[in-house]
Amino acid sequence: MRAAAALGKTLLIAGLSLGLLVSTAATGHSLDPTTAVVTITSVSGYAGHAFVYAQVSDSSFAYPAPTGAGHQSPFVSEWVPEPIASGSCPWVWAVYVFDRATMAQINAPPLNTPAPNFGTTTMVCASPSSTPVDQPPMADAAARLDLDLRVSVAPTISTVGSPSLVSAVLTSGLTQDLNLYLNMAIEDWSVTSWRLDFGDGQIVTRNGSAGTAISVPHTYLAAGRYDARATADISGHAQAAVYDRYGTVHLIRRAFSVVVGNDVATSARAQASRTYVPPQAAVGIIPSLGPGMGASSSAGFRQIDALRGALTTLTVRLLVIREGVLRVDAIARGFGQSRLTGWRLDGTASDAPTGSGTLAGTIHAAAEPMFLQWNAPDHIVGNQAQRYVVPVTLFVDTRFPDGHLASYAIRSTFSVTVNFAAQSG
Repeated sequence: MRAAAALGKTLLIAGLSLGLLVSTAATGHSLDPTTAVVTITSVSGYAGHAFVYAQVSDSSFAYPAPTGAGHQSPFVSEWVPEPIASGSCPWVWAVYVFDRATMAQINAPPLNTPAPNFGTTTMVCASPSSTPVDQPPMADAAARLDLDLRVSVAPTISTVGSPSLVSAVLTSGLTQDLNLYLNMAIEDWSVTSWRLDFGDGQIVTRNGSAGTAISVPHTYLAAGRYDARATADISGHAQAAVYDRYGTVHLIRRAFSVVVGNDVATSARAQASRTYVPPQAAVGIIPSLGPGMGASSSAGFRQIDALRGALTTLTVRLLVIREGVLRVDAIARGFGQSRLTGWRLDGTASDAPTGSGTLAGTIHAAAEPMFLQWNAPDHIVGNQAQRYVVPVTLFVDTRFPDGHLASYAIRSTFSVTVNFAAQSG
């Protein structure tokens, strides 16, 4: 049997805590607290990087595998590596524990133990696939925590009065020694506070467990270049594990704190100078006789002919000569879209009968027709016929590309030629 073969091998005193295997009488033995020394170096940095270095040193490093010349424990053990077909545990330590007085194995498995049966109830999975047992004793172990802080502002160039988002992200890298002689680890560290200095005199602080990232909106109120800086206060613990010659682990825990900061340049520009150039437009007229309105598809005419003594129906149209222009910092950025919202007849009243003609000075909706009548032909001045000139004010709304809506009152005129009477004979 495997147990019988194990009796002939060299028996080693267990270097690991026998408390993991069987109950022992190893009480009363303790590690000299002056033997192991733990040092922590915290190096804060304000250019995006900081680190914490922890080290444990032990000058008496003949652990954890004594030869038996010193303390004689009640038990001895033999550790034998055994391969097994498992992806997570490619091989195990088969540990055989014996009573020192009788050399009888005390952890033999029952006879009906299923495979794999290595003749012991104590097996320790080795991870990773190699073991540090064959390594020479180590006088020290170290751990290092590297911290990198990145700060960003979006957008990089903002506009005064518009919000920016200032963000900071903390990343870390950890290396540590974990072996059978001395262990050094850095654990349970966290950011205890964030401080964001936006560079314009405004500062935001977040205390408590704030996580490894922060984003805060901020609005710059004046144009200029700014240095946005983030600072993270970090606290944690480094823990050393030291094994004495009896396999007992002793934990030495030390607190540390470190600060990491970084900054990024950003700028805010003054709000762009926006100029809304009014459209250039004129009135267009579509004439018709009677109460009906002119063709809606026609753009309108600047000059019309009218019959003398007849009430003429005039449909008012907006003739856009040049659309309104949006200028940003004196540079044209697009044209507006204009529409007629109303009109007003200016000047004197026409010859229309009382109650039937359009009165001057009254504002009408864009869709309302104008009713005018002329009872005399064109005046002759210096052998030249002088057309009637009708002044009109157009009320126009213009929507610009940035959504701005502007209203304008545009003065215009149209001319009328009156020659023939509405009736002859």
